[in-house]
Amino acid sequence: MLTTIKGLYENGIIRPLEKIDIKGKVEVIITFLETSQDKNTAFIAAAGSWKDIDTEKLKEQIYESRKISSRGEVKL
Repeated sequence: MLTTIKGLYENGIIRPLEKIDIKGKVEVIITFLETSQDKNTAFIAAAGSWKDIDTEKLKEQIYESRKISSRGEVKL
């Protein structure tokens, strides 16, 4: 049987964050998925990545592409 749940590891203790419906003794494999505690990490990592882009030209291209319809003609 394969069951995946979320848990929290803190100070050497693993605490399930969800109800576990398993009876008796069961061998488990624990995989730690490190997630950033800082919600802004990705935002901060991207800072300055658009510095070489002509944003005015990009906006023009976006607005022009919105005028082009990829939808076929509707026949009633």
